[in-house]
Amino acid sequence: MTLWSRSYSLQQKIIAAIVMVGLLPLVLLLVLIYVEERRALRESTGANFKEAAVEAARRIESHVSRSINEAQQLATTPFLRTAVSESNRTYEGKDERGISEMIHDWQQRWKQRDKRSEFPLFVNQIVTNYLIRWHEIRKSDYVGILITDAQGALVVSSIPQVEYSYAKTAWWQAVVKAGSQQPYVTDIAFDPAFGTHVVVVAAPILDEQRHGVIGAVTILLRRDTLFQSITEGSFGTTGHAILFASDGGVVICPVLGSEAHSVDAKLLTALEAGKPGWMVVDDDSHGHKQALIGHAPVRFADRLANGSLGEKRWITVVRQDPTETFAPLDELMIKIVVFGVAVLIGLGAVGILVARRIAKPIQLLQDGVQQIGSGRLEQRLDLRTGDEIERLAGAFNHMAANLQRSFGQLEQRVMEVRQLEEKYRDLIEHAPIMICQLDRGGRLVHVNKTGLDKLGYTHDEILGMQLLNLVPDGQESKVLHYLEQLVRRGHSSIETVLRAKDGRQIDVEIHATALIDHDRGGLVHSRAFVRDVTERRRLEQELQRYTEGLEQAICERTKELTTSQARYKALFDFVADSVFMVKPTGTVVAVNQREAQVLGYVESDIIGSTILEIIPKAYHQIFTGWLSDVISQEGRVPTQEITVYHQDRHEMTVEMDLIRVSETDPLLVMVQLRDITDRKKLQYQLQSYREDLEVKVRERTREIEETKQYLENLLENANDVIYILDLDQHFTYVNSKVNAWGYRKDDLIGRPYLSLLSRRHRGRRLKNTLDIGAKQVYEVEVVTRLGEPRTVMVSVSPLHGVDGEMLGVLGIARDMTETKKLERQIRNAEKLASIGKLAAGVAHEINNPLGGILNCLYNLRKGTLTAARQEEYWASMEYGVRRVQKIVRQLLDFSQQHEPEFSPADMNRIVEQVLVLTTHLFGPNHIRLDVLPGHELPSVIVDRHMIEQVLMNLILNAVQAMKNGGTLTIRTSVVEGVCRVDVTDTGSGIPASVLPRIFDPFFTTKGEGEGTGLGLSVNLGIAERHGGNILVESEVGKGTTFTLCLPVSRVRSLAEREV
Repeated sequence: MTLWSRSYSLQQKIIAAIVMVGLLPLVLLLVLIYVEERRALRESTGANFKEAAVEAARRIESHVSRSINEAQQLATTPFLRTAVSESNRTYEGKDERGISEMIHDWQQRWKQRDKRSEFPLFVNQIVTNYLIRWHEIRKSDYVGILITDAQGALVVSSIPQVEYSYAKTAWWQAVVKAGSQQPYVTDIAFDPAFGTHVVVVAAPILDEQRHGVIGAVTILLRRDTLFQSITEGSFGTTGHAILFASDGGVVICPVLGSEAHSVDAKLLTALEAGKPGWMVVDDDSHGHKQALIGHAPVRFADRLANGSLGEKRWITVVRQDPTETFAPLDELMIKIVVFGVAVLIGLGAVGILVARRIAKPIQLLQDGVQQIGSGRLEQRLDLRTGDEIERLAGAFNHMAANLQRSFGQLEQRVMEVRQLEEKYRDLIEHAPIMICQLDRGGRLVHVNKTGLDKLGYTHDEILGMQLLNLVPDGQESKVLHYLEQLVRRGHSSIETVLRAKDGRQIDVEIHATALIDHDRGGLVHSRAFVRDVTERRRLEQELQRYTEGLEQAICERTKELTTSQARYKALFDFVADSVFMVKPTGTVVAVNQREAQVLGYVESDIIGSTILEIIPKAYHQIFTGWLSDVISQEGRVPTQEITVYHQDRHEMTVEMDLIRVSETDPLLVMVQLRDITDRKKLQYQLQSYREDLEVKVRERTREIEETKQYLENLLENANDVIYILDLDQHFTYVNSKVNAWGYRKDDLIGRPYLSLLSRRHRGRRLKNTLDIGAKQVYEVEVVTRLGEPRTVMVSVSPLHGVDGEMLGVLGIARDMTETKKLERQIRNAEKLASIGKLAAGVAHEINNPLGGILNCLYNLRKGTLTAARQEEYWASMEYGVRRVQKIVRQLLDFSQQHEPEFSPADMNRIVEQVLVLTTHLFGPNHIRLDVLPGHELPSVIVDRHMIEQVLMNLILNAVQAMKNGGTLTIRTSVVEGVCRVDVTDTGSGIPASVLPRIFDPFFTTKGEGEGTGLGLSVNLGIAERHGGNILVESEVGKGTTFTLCLPVSRVRSLAEREV
């Protein structure tokens, strides 16, 4: 209705109505035809896309299945199976590490061959030629064929440009290591060795009983083969097939690269459906919206091993540009539009003819009415249509005649009103007060000439200004309130200030009335009569200022007198002494509040009585004389000590001062009484305390002398050397124990401390004690008077004065020479015990390589081996001899006795050296070893042989704890500046009741003859000697973890320089 009611001509509306009535059925019919044709086209095209996707999936499955069948056919060839079995037999009798080193050596020889385009001499040429001939048949589809053994090493290959070891590849892990008997197919990936994308198809080689997997046949299928299968499904100009993975990744697309595709949620649902079909998607991965696709999964006849295709499925998708797909529908749409336009033109022509016959009389009527409306009231309309339009024209003619008569009368009345207006305007403009008129918005719409003269504005300047513009700052809220009252009550008055144009302020009274529209309930305008009251206001303000100034002066003076009175009253009442104001006759006229607190007399009771009533009779004559002296002579009597009565009549000793107050009338004397009762008591007590203190001082002096003698005897007879050094590190005291080193006390007093130490122990530890002020314990080597070195454990502590300043160092030195000898003997005994436990295993470790060497020598002596085979035997013999040499060297190094030598060491390397002697223990005891070395460990300053002994003992204990097998885990790491070596076993664990005692010497849980109980105690001593510790965590039934902790920082052990 809004569109129809717009300003369109009647003729246009009639034409539009005729066109719309004919066009609506036509448009509805055309829309139905288009929708039905589009549905039919989409159904047929979707079915065709589905069939194309199924055919593309069948071609891809055909190529991959053929590769799987050929790999399985090669895997059953006895010729190849024998070659793989021979390769596996070379690993017999070797442990995992030996096999790894052997494969590594052959891999190096494979890489170091003269030409990468030729096979090395040690490859079986007969089997290789057979594989090459097989490859030649399918060379266009296959990049290469290779055979690997049970360790992932290459046996033969159809091309030389391959790697030697495939033990870490996913297809070898799935087919050989996992023992799967299903073929394995990888996802398409780029192989840099061949410069192309390949699909790896691997099939297991089973042993003769077809129970176990002994190797794998691997075919490297070219991606181009699958690419051709996809491109064969292209149709039209933009239609083609795409190979997707089930996670939405693009495997093959003949048009765009994989990174240029976009997969939305609906397309991903189609990829996960698992069955053929077609659908309309929001994005067909090529950026086209609402596109039609067909999809089908690639199903393989053989069941694939786990992990094949990256644990995904392949799906073929057929798509086409929607513009090309729905091109026939667009042609139909063009025909429909052309037909509709032709019908629209016909309807428009009919509408024009009909509209002209109806709209012409109405147009003539409109022109006549416009002339009457423009003021030509004599204009008349002459229409002869014989219908409603003719009667409407007669009504307009009658209305024009009436308007012509009314306008004549109105002009006469206007002249009369203008004359009356001029008379009242002159009266208002020259009135003695300002008269103004405001509209409902508070704006001035008229101001008389008196107002303009006073304010200095012209008539044009003041029109449109608001009353608020004429008041100074701060008066706006008052004026707004006045205007609100005016609107609410119809009249209001206010006294305010108006600001003239030149900035003058004029005090005014405003009386205003409002004209209210009672019918519509609003303000029409208001009339304001403004009277200038500036002079009157000035007189009032001067009178007000004078009155306020007088009142303020009176108030300030009164306040000063009151404050002074209160201040002196407070001073009088709260002074520390009791004060009496007395006349020359002794009559009390005033007392302060302090008197009532000290003497207890109430002011009302004491005033009017004589002061002699509180003074004993013995002092009456003396006090009267003092009073006379004060009045007649000095005006003040020096302080006197007398006795007065308290209100309860007990006597108090006080000091009295008499002062004449001559400023009063009559003359008064101020008597001040100061209570000294407590001071007297304190004097008596102080005398008593002084006598008692002198007695106690004499007794304490005697006790100190006795204690000093006792301490001197204690220090001189101590079993350790006790000494004191000053800040320059010179001896200031040393006890008699130093005689055991051949020195006398007098020889060392004043001598430097460092002169007693051997040259290599004159370090920084004492200086550190002086610098940081902390206690330290460390070992040093002292040289006796005869030159004999002695190992000494020194404990030093700083000495502080009363104010906390450093005075020197107190040291206690204990001779540890014999103790160290016993520790070395125990440590060597534990090392020999560890060697005894390792002896049988080490012998077995040496015997295995020797057996292999003898077997190789026997075959070489027969002289029937080829040159390549002889080279293999020589390499195997060299490897065995080097292993025996390594074991013997490590055993000799461990068993020898060494002097302690601290140097930087790699903790991972120490662990490897210990495992050389202990690895043989794990297999017979069914123990699996996990070594987790930390990366980029910093070097630690340790004695390598001592730390090897600690780790050897911890590993042996762990093996003995796992009698039924288990897992031994060795982990190295650095945590917060501490190097940690964790030795964890899964044995029986240590009971909580035993755990606190495991580091005690000679404590053991083993049977008689199985252990000394010194192993862990020695280990802890070695760790502490390095400034470290050994931590233990254990849970019964789950296992135990021993953690060796060593400091990493430069100042890391107590024995780093001293031992």
